[in-house]
Amino acid sequence: MSNETKLYKVIRYVFLVMASIFVIVPLIPLLFMAFKTGAEYSSTSVLQPPASFLNFYNFSYAIRVGKLGKAFLYTAIILTISLVIQVTMTCMVAYVLHRFDFMFKKVVMTMFTLTMFIPVVATQNLIFRMMYAVKLVNTMWSVIILYMGVGIVGIYIMLNQLDSISKEIDEAALIDGASYFYTFTHIVFPLMKPACTTMIIINGIGLYNDFYVPNLYLNRDVQTFTVALYKFFGSMSTPFEIVAAAIIIGMIPILIVFIFLQKYIYNGLAGSVKM
Repeated sequence: MSNETKLYKVIRYVFLVMASIFVIVPLIPLLFMAFKTGAEYSSTSVLQPPASFLNFYNFSYAIRVGKLGKAFLYTAIILTISLVIQVTMTCMVAYVLHRFDFMFKKVVMTMFTLTMFIPVVATQNLIFRMMYAVKLVNTMWSVIILYMGVGIVGIYIMLNQLDSISKEIDEAALIDGASYFYTFTHIVFPLMKPACTTMIIINGIGLYNDFYVPNLYLNRDVQTFTVALYKFFGSMSTPFEIVAAAIIIGMIPILIVFIFLQKYIYNGLAGSVKM
């Protein structure tokens, strides 16, 4: 048993190291190119480090000409509004499903689950017509509305958190004369902060990287970072060393969020799998 355990550990770590190399190696040439001048990029190998890692011209050029700073601002506004509404609504839905028994409860859960199997593209024609009819196309509100919907993964994360919150807390509050709304907003909701943080991180990264919805619904004056990066790379014949710098800029927010909040990601994913 001991030998099998050691062999399993060796195989596990070998696999993890190989997977890490597979992910990290492509990023190294990208990082090198981001700090190279145009002459360096055309005359050196992609695996050769730049002459100086203090050359920030490519980064400043990408932010200034590609209007990435403006795109970051619009992305932050859209994500903040969307995630606040989405997390609040998901907590409320999960609270009702967890604490109350009502007719067609299983049907409601099944309908939420089935949404995972419906391709987004299959419904976009109808959704776009609806957005156009209410004159929300080419505005941030179209993307915000599409992003703030309740998803089944978020519901499972919240349900797992609610399992650790005793129902006796609700009953004690109700006995003291509190309403269900007060009990949820002032007692239960604050205790769901870890699950809320997990959901914000997971969904926030997904929405930050989304290209399809912003590209379809926003105009050239209002763009998220992914759309601005694509148009900066595709329509202006931009040198690739500057595009590499723009890509690195886009990776920095996600990297910072992951480094400081990774424990919430792991705990949230473990909880959702447990459910």
